[in-house]
Amino acid sequence: MIVPKQKERYFQTFMIALGVSFVFFIPFIMKDQGYFLFYGDFNVQQVPFYQMCHDAVRSGDIFWNWYTDLGVNFIGSYSFYLLGSPFFWLTIPFPSWMVPYLMGPLLMLKFAFSALTAYCLFRRFTKYSENAMLGALLYAFSGFSVYNIFFNHFHEAIVFFPLLLLAMELFVTEHKRGVFALAVALCAISNYFFFFGMCVFLVIYWFVRMLSGSWRMKPMEFVWLLAEAVLGVALAAFILMPSYFAVMQNSRTIAPATGWSMLLYGRPQIFLNIIQTFFFPPDIPARPVFFPEADVKWSSLGGWLPLFGMTGVIAWLQTKKGTWLRRMICILAFMALVPILNSSFYMFNFAYYARWFYMPILLMSLATAKSLEDKRVNWRSALGWSAGITLAFTLAIGLLPRTFTDGKFSDFGLYNQGSSETEAQMYKERFWATCAIALGSLLVLGFLLYLGRFFTKRKQAKSDGQFLFERKVARRVFTPVAVGCVCAVTVLYAVFFIACGKSHSYDEKGFIIPHLLQGEIDLPEEGSPRVDVYNGMDNTVMFFQYPEFQAFHSIVPRSIMEFYPYVGVERSVGSRPDTSVYSIRSLLNVKYLLDYKDTDSFMQNGVTRMPGWKLYNTQNGYDVYENEYSIPYGFTYDYFVSPEDADGLYASVHDKLLLRAMLLTTEQQEKYKDVLSELPVQGLNTFDQDGYFEDCRARQATTVGSTFALDNRGFTS
Repeated sequence: MIVPKQKERYFQTFMIALGVSFVFFIPFIMKDQGYFLFYGDFNVQQVPFYQMCHDAVRSGDIFWNWYTDLGVNFIGSYSFYLLGSPFFWLTIPFPSWMVPYLMGPLLMLKFAFSALTAYCLFRRFTKYSENAMLGALLYAFSGFSVYNIFFNHFHEAIVFFPLLLLAMELFVTEHKRGVFALAVALCAISNYFFFFGMCVFLVIYWFVRMLSGSWRMKPMEFVWLLAEAVLGVALAAFILMPSYFAVMQNSRTIAPATGWSMLLYGRPQIFLNIIQTFFFPPDIPARPVFFPEADVKWSSLGGWLPLFGMTGVIAWLQTKKGTWLRRMICILAFMALVPILNSSFYMFNFAYYARWFYMPILLMSLATAKSLEDKRVNWRSALGWSAGITLAFTLAIGLLPRTFTDGKFSDFGLYNQGSSETEAQMYKERFWATCAIALGSLLVLGFLLYLGRFFTKRKQAKSDGQFLFERKVARRVFTPVAVGCVCAVTVLYAVFFIACGKSHSYDEKGFIIPHLLQGEIDLPEEGSPRVDVYNGMDNTVMFFQYPEFQAFHSIVPRSIMEFYPYVGVERSVGSRPDTSVYSIRSLLNVKYLLDYKDTDSFMQNGVTRMPGWKLYNTQNGYDVYENEYSIPYGFTYDYFVSPEDADGLYASVHDKLLLRAMLLTTEQQEKYKDVLSELPVQGLNTFDQDGYFEDCRARQATTVGSTFALDNRGFTS
């Protein structure tokens, strides 16, 4: 069939996606005085990270960063979050105070560019540009994309992944050289975590395309392809190398699955949750509704295509047997259900993640777009299957009883019941609203398919010519209306999703905006002391850009990951020592503490929750306390203790022990025996409050003085 030359829709696709994202973001931006605030990780990581890194880059502090936890390699720790993102670099020309205002507009740009890059790829596989545009919008506004508003830095992978496949397509089919290397470099620089998954996908993709006969390559072409892949990685080495050393020090990355956990998920609900997420709009992170016991709260489990759901995918799978696209979708679906295969997309880590689902979603969106162009597709059957599965999940989770007591079924509904009556009602409303959006979308889709003559069979038409004419006219009407419906459904479910998330946020107008984004804390900076926060929002101190003590950050040096467990503090994604571990505050030069006055107070009955602290002043809604026993960086010891003796004590007293003696190995003991004595036995037995004060005073007696200053290479003293 010869398809006449058509008007391309690059700009139109970009502008429609930008407009749709503007419509569902702008009400919340207006409500929050020009900011876009969400909840959880978005507020406590994305916003302060962007501003702090923006200021660090503008000032040239790009090597060692003192404002993250106890200090981190700036490039290694922030390449995962934002340093490789072109969208972050768009903030650099703007002043610091404007950066939080840019979070919403940058997300809009990401959605728009996701649609544009998907359209560029889809045009190589679709006959009609309007169908490529429709598929691109499905990809850009999928459940995965909307879910990951929560993880703002995941959108870079959604944006650039289609370009990687397009570059490979251009290499193989048009013999264009150099483009693939640049695409590899772009994806590697933007986010190394997602780049690893893309590499796994490309290997599978290449084999399927070759074995399906849709590609032909000579041996030397394959060698050249590998060379470009290596070159692309080499071009990204400036950010990959420091990232590698940062990641390999983190124990969270070295936890592979073993035994049966390689083949079966330990929580049966995960299997159904994976299937369900492609038929319904996504749950919000950390507050699952459909499968609360799946324990995938932050896994980015989202896959729904607005309006269409799985209808177009099922239509393609039923009709186009033997095609590379069908085989890829089936292979990826199988991999999603097998733990070891699922984990292959993120370095075989044991923790469950679905953060590679944007890859099958791209192919699902393409399959939906191509299904609209194939006259053999049985849309009636596909819609029936899609509606049947959606309805089955709705009825089973919504109506099945939870308990059987006194001979009667009771407590109907398997969705999350929460921990109170208020929460139970909230989850019930969310469940039925989500089901209504999914089922309502299918009703609208069925009506559109009927109007578009997609249910009409060729033999029912008066003639071949009339059938083709009617389908052509219907297509011209159907696609614009379908695009409009996709946009409307996207706005509906995205607004619902964001509103649900914001209901779990700290008070934006009463707290975050006036006391974090616009408020200031003025503390003496002599000696560069660290600042703690009591019962506050994660990364509170980072908003004020002082060296912090409590931190929520996943990529930190091994020394931090080893230090905290040694003193009895759990350290996974955050450093959050409670007030019982007061000694390490003094050990690590924590001199000030912020206590927001509307929360549980640091002062109880005239006594502070940690000894040795006094009220310094009140600023910006915070009581500021000063630690009278804080020890400046750089001090001396009189005694040492062996690791064996220290290990004989409870971890809960290690923080106090480190104030009293230096921990030395056997070799170090021999080397420094002329200046240090071994800690007497009685020094291993008494760790009371008076001993804490005495040890702090002893350490304060000999310190580096007032010349200590931090810089981006370390410190000067």
